[in-house]
Amino acid sequence: MNRRAFLSLSAITPLVHTLPGLAQPQAPKKNEIQCDVVIVGGGVGGIACALAAARKGLRVVLSEQYDWIGGQLTSQGVPPDEHPWIEECGSTKTYRQFRQRVRDFYARNYPLSDAARNNARLNPGNGNVSRLCHEPRVAVAVLLEMLAPHISAGRVQLLQPYYPKFAETNSDRVESVELWAKNSHDWATVTAEYFVDATETGELLALTNTEFVTGAEARIDTHEPHAPLVGNPANHQAFTYCFAVDYQPGQDNRIDKPED
Repeated sequence: MNRRAFLSLSAITPLVHTLPGLAQPQAPKKNEIQCDVVIVGGGVGGIACALAAARKGLRVVLSEQYDWIGGQLTSQGVPPDEHPWIEECGSTKTYRQFRQRVRDFYARNYPLSDAARNNARLNPGNGNVSRLCHEPRVAVAVLLEMLAPHISAGRVQLLQPYYPKFAETNSDRVESVELWAKNSHDWATVTAEYFVDATETGELLALTNTEFVTGAEARIDTHEPHAPLVGNPANHQAFTYCFAVDYQPGQDNRIDKPED
């Protein structure tokens, strides 16, 4: 089974009946949108930022270029964390709420055994890499549910699938960002007091020519006791590729050797 086939098994289609208004891409009603905060990137960090801003009463535009929000938890098929003590400490209130909602989603919608239903720390996938392994489509449903009150109240506008194409700057200040819909000619120019790059690859940084740092920062910069004495810009976490592997007795699924 390849990764594309694995993710197709977790399609969002069954959730359309649960959250019909949120499961569909939202297009702006006009080409110019004014708000307080623009967040480019609908991964976990972008959604956390949108929730925090909306709770403060700010008007937020949240854009995501792919069909699913959630980043690593959804379209990348990665469990939420590898934190061995996550059930006791080391978590924000919002993240703890997300974890509980995932478990509640399974309890409401899946045929669980009595033991699983009564397990307060249910790990639906029984994986050992994380205390909470679950299907990507469940994370999509939970994240949409968490955003739903703010979308309904008009505090958050979700533009999906939209990606940043142009940006207007004035000295060190970002004035506006032009977001374009994938596979169509729809676009929107968004202006705000604050712009947040929550993309996986820093796309807004490149468009706005914003200064940034990479790698491990020196202890003198952050005052972290375990930070290195000297910064290392090349120190990055390695990329992780996830695969779903199936065993099929008696079958030989080897492909022809690729050229070179």
